Amino acid sequence: MDDIKGKVALVTGGSQGIGRAVALALADAGCKVFVNCAHHPEKAQKVVDEIRAKGGEAEVAQCDVSDEAAVEAMFDRLGRVDILINNARLDPWLRRAEMTEGEWWSRVMDVNLKGCFLCSMAFFKRAQKYGWGRIVNIASVRSFRAAEMSMIAYGVSKLGMHGISRAFAQNGAPFGITSNTVCPGMVTTENIGKRLTPEKYKEECSAIPLGRPAESAEIADAVMFAVRNGYVTGETININGGMYYAP
Repeated sequence: MDDIKGKVALVTGGSQGIGRAVALALADAGCKVFVNCAHHPEKAQKVVDEIRAKGGEAEVAQCDVSDEAAVEAMFDRLGRVDILINNARLDPWLRRAEMTEGEWWSRVMDVNLKGCFLCSMAFFKRAQKYGWGRIVNIASVRSFRAAEMSMIAYGVSKLGMHGISRAFAQNGAPFGITSNTVCPGMVTTENIGKRLTPEKYKEECSAIPLGRPAESAEIADAVMFAVRNGYVTGETININGGMYYAP
């Protein structure tokens, strides 16, 4: 397992939920962490403040990951980045009622899939010369399961992340760059009450063999394994309470 103390990490969508937990875990391991957000830098700043309060090093990196020019500018501005966590996504439970199917599809793909690709490309171009790098893509158990109508775009976007992971694993191997996917199931985050009614929450839990959602820190543990272990690449880490194997 590699010592990652002193490495520099970028966590997209790092201002809350899984992204926040991963940013904190990376900082606890001694990394400098750039906490990315698109629209609410004050939320990202709270994560930065948490890290700094514990003696860590962190900064906000505001950027819409679906904007190619903005992504390139962000990476130029940050300098060396050793670890990329592609976590930014559109929350499928918070779709605006006025969005058409086509508008929703395009926006989900732009953020969830195109954003992952653009950040990975920008990272890869720069990390080749370092001889070491880690890409971890946060997908979803929904990339393996048949989607209900409202979740088709989300599930397809997360399925596409597996292809990105394998491609960068293959092309990154000669440069010491690994690329893996982590697939959470249902996760308890600060916004779960906004997404799910108590009835829907109970229904979702009933589909999980372990009978409960994950905590964000449990997902962060899986991410940290993929970051520290230099011999796992092109793989998928399923951490979803048994939803992957459940019928």
